[in-house]
Amino acid sequence: MQPFNRWTRVAIDVTRYVCAQHQADSNFEFYGFQVADELNYGPGSIYPVLRRLVRAGWLLSREEQDTEPREKGRPPRTYYRVNPDNLGAIRQRVAELDARERSSRRTPVPVARPATDTGVDLGGAGR
Repeated sequence: MQPFNRWTRVAIDVTRYVCAQHQADSNFEFYGFQVADELNYGPGSIYPVLRRLVRAGWLLSREEQDTEPREKGRPPRTYYRVNPDNLGAIRQRVAELDARERSSRRTPVPVARPATDTGVDLGGAGR
């Protein structure tokens, strides 16, 4: 199941991040603020994307043990990791996004420059 009908920049960046981190370490777990910090997005942008990826089955989530956050004086975190059953779908989507981005890159169009002085007197001074 596709988590998005329309892929926003945040959704694309989060999906790429998750895929890259999983490729580096298949046991990689992360929490929302960590992704927000790494990608320079606000948590209000990140958490809806993470929830949709979980609902689609692309990510698995678990709540942090109750004792750890109390000891550190913060609310419990939700940890996420790639669902190995849907790793293929994530990798395929990232490959499609990368291919689309590469094909949309255009070669720079040369800028027209003004004509240079040809030495021809067009009238005025010097007559």
